[in-house]
Amino acid sequence: MKLSSIYKFLALILFLSVQSCIKSALDTEIPSSITTGNFPRSEGDLRAILTGLYDGVRDEYNRTQYGEDRGDAFDVGLIGTVSDSWAHNLSGANGPNWRVNYNLINNANIVINTADEIEFNSSQTRGQILGEAYFIRAFVYFQMLKIWGDVPLILEPVDQTTPSVGRTAATQVMDQILLDLENALAAFPSNGFGDSKYTASAPAANALLADASLWKGKVLGGGNEDFIRAVDAINDIEGVGLLNSFGDVFDVKENNEVVFSIFFDFNEQAGMYASTITSRDVNVDRELNPDVPTSTSFNARHNYRPSDKIMALYNNPNDQRTARSFIPILTQDGSDADSDPDVLSISQNKFKGTDNNNDTFYDNDIIVYRWGGLLLLRAEALAAQGLTVEAIIDINTVRERAGTGAYTGPTDQPTVEREILDERGRELFLELKRYWDLVRFDAGSTIDIYAEVPNLAGKNLPLVWPVNDNVIAQNELIEQTEGYRN
Repeated sequence: MKLSSIYKFLALILFLSVQSCIKSALDTEIPSSITTGNFPRSEGDLRAILTGLYDGVRDEYNRTQYGEDRGDAFDVGLIGTVSDSWAHNLSGANGPNWRVNYNLINNANIVINTADEIEFNSSQTRGQILGEAYFIRAFVYFQMLKIWGDVPLILEPVDQTTPSVGRTAATQVMDQILLDLENALAAFPSNGFGDSKYTASAPAANALLADASLWKGKVLGGGNEDFIRAVDAINDIEGVGLLNSFGDVFDVKENNEVVFSIFFDFNEQAGMYASTITSRDVNVDRELNPDVPTSTSFNARHNYRPSDKIMALYNNPNDQRTARSFIPILTQDGSDADSDPDVLSISQNKFKGTDNNNDTFYDNDIIVYRWGGLLLLRAEALAAQGLTVEAIIDINTVRERAGTGAYTGPTDQPTVEREILDERGRELFLELKRYWDLVRFDAGSTIDIYAEVPNLAGKNLPLVWPVNDNVIAQNELIEQTEGYRN
């Protein structure tokens, strides 16, 4: 999916014209008016905005800071430089800033609120564009809700006259997310995929609807109706299935298992996030490690290694996911007396990248939703209703592809729910799901997250993030997240 030069140019013009407009609502920068300008005026303008939105979503989503760093999947790598999130050293001073998220939301609001003023080539095109805008707004708000909890809810384009707003209750934000997804599903011209799995579609909206519904049911104190909605949404997804080979899921772009992914290609961006769990050649003996996906340049940096705790989940010798998820880095100069190579560290092996001019470029797509993960999400929603026998059917479908055989353990709800969490850990390692899984299963009383995550042991740090102090200083209506207040 190469972005055309004209779309990039138009998207850049829009970004430069609206990025400062968030000041009035969130007080981050002086705005310039967009409501009296000439953009957007056509279907092409709206498509250009969406193109820029996908690019912005990629920038924000391409990091382990939120989804993996705060969980239990990483230990310190060969080079280190771990994040404050991994160390759980969080405060208003280093809290993430939500400004870029609101730039994305504002652009989505422009599309949604100006579509009625635009002449489209067809009603199908109008529905597709609106569906994508509703999906992106819901997607960004869902990410923000998981990160900060309560966040300001803004549903219209802003300019310098827009009054400041404070944080909106997470439950109200979630209601809007679910409504946006309903609107997206009503707008999309078909129940299938469009031209690409890199753009939003009805299957992608149903996947996000299931994800958000499970969060609402567990973390926000919902209930059975949320779990039923999650199951129904996954049941409504058409046109996907498990690949025979687990490795092909990550090597073949837009494959039949993918529901929604974020595009990467050579020189499209600095590289996808897996490069921070992969080593440079300078730190590795290449003769001993010919299959480790290292880089000869600065494309990789081994900040993290897969943790012993996460690797211990792969306790079945027949599990085909083990070797594809991580690979040992060997050294000839180990600490023991024998002459056999020893394990120096561990590299990720799921996202191998592509060789280009004798170097590795990490251009694997970021897979946001795929059928293997959604089967386990459905199993979680079924188990939350006490339907453990039905949940085990989905567990076994995933285990069959992995080669680990059917689940034969107890069928009581706590045990099955723990098995689902562990199975998701095996299936979805390094796919930015682990921390959010831990938060959900903690809220559902399956685990105690403070006992599961080593760096949370003995702490009472909130599971959400602090708001950056600069945001609070510039908007007196924004209060710091409870638990980070002085």
